[in-house]
Amino acid sequence: MKYSTLKPMTLSSPLRFSPEWVDELFMQAKTVWVGFSGGVDSHVLLHSLVSQLTSEQKQKLVAIHIHHGLSTNADNWLKHCESICNDLGVSFVAEHVQLEVQASLEDAARNARYHAFQKNIGNQGVILLAHHAGDQAETVLFRLLRGTGGKGLAGIPEERSLGEEGAKLIRPLLYVSKAEIESYAQHQQLDWIQDESNSDERFTRNFLRQRVVPILKERFPKMEQNIASSAQRIATDYSMLAQFASQQLDVWCNEFGGLKLSFIADKEREERLFWLRQFLQRKDTSLTHSQLESIDDMFASGKDKQPEFVFSTGRLMRHQNVIYLLPLDQVVVLAPLASGEVLKRPFDEIRVRGSNNCVLKARPEGATLIMSNGKTRKLKKWLNDQQVPNWWREHLPYLYENDTLIAIGGLWCHPDHSHLDIEWRINLSLPLPK
Repeated sequence: MKYSTLKPMTLSSPLRFSPEWVDELFMQAKTVWVGFSGGVDSHVLLHSLVSQLTSEQKQKLVAIHIHHGLSTNADNWLKHCESICNDLGVSFVAEHVQLEVQASLEDAARNARYHAFQKNIGNQGVILLAHHAGDQAETVLFRLLRGTGGKGLAGIPEERSLGEEGAKLIRPLLYVSKAEIESYAQHQQLDWIQDESNSDERFTRNFLRQRVVPILKERFPKMEQNIASSAQRIATDYSMLAQFASQQLDVWCNEFGGLKLSFIADKEREERLFWLRQFLQRKDTSLTHSQLESIDDMFASGKDKQPEFVFSTGRLMRHQNVIYLLPLDQVVVLAPLASGEVLKRPFDEIRVRGSNNCVLKARPEGATLIMSNGKTRKLKKWLNDQQVPNWWREHLPYLYENDTLIAIGGLWCHPDHSHLDIEWRINLSLPLPK
């Protein structure tokens, strides 16, 4: 069930949560977490929620604070947040993170933050974040200025999955204005953190918040609410579009999840880009428009080529005029194989019975295979005969006994070693289509 089928808020001012939504939330979730930076938004979210909880519900509530270490005040902020939670009687968890080097400091901090959330929440947990209508307006403006498409204009989702273990992320204040949040904080006499980085206009979002949005609000007082409402409608429309596109892709994709390029080859470029985008998004992968254009240029080339488009979390490759989304390549594991023991590798696992002298070695160059009928075949031509995709050719388990190639996984076995019992299982993330 989506928690958002029930509206989180009954009133924006004063901030009151729907009792039915709160009951449903705490009944379904194993633990309810609140992302607590100590700023006014997250403080108001935590305070207003706690004020409506039963003692039993309160026991399932945990505030989590992410210590980025970017400010000299970070340690004091952590202590402040812990003190607030002690006063409210709420369990508190602090997570120290290290930022990975990225082009954007904002992106690095956000990625580290969400990774920490996912690490702590586990399955059947829910985390509430304090994004509000002002954040939604800034996000839509920011993405619009960067030339985003329909999905980007849908803005921040009110609810989404977090990781692959059933955790949920919910933003219950997404349609509440910043003014209403600040009014609540002042009325309740809350004490909150002022992050000095929020005034640094080198960050685009801060520039929009301090320079652009105030001018727009003078002319359009309900700008935040109107943009949030528009984003919600776009999100609904885009969700329906994605659903219809997914139904079509079910027909155009093969049993291994690859998209048959013949179905889109004769379409106009923008339509091809649309289908590539939908193909990737149904696999939870999102690329920029320029990246999609590069992919289209690359994979519209001759069928005899082996294009590969590598990005931060995966790669795209073509086989038999079908495009596949694959995990990033990894080092081939080569090792001895004791009889009966399973060797697990990144993309497969193998077990051999009947020999204690088997060793996995690298793909041999220029090797010749002996077929069961006594004829021979060059390894390269045999791989072509078997239509083994390029991404598997180095990773196939080439089994040797002494210096003799005696088997290739479960695909080929030397006639003199047919007594061997070879079990080879591949990881479906790296398909082996025929």
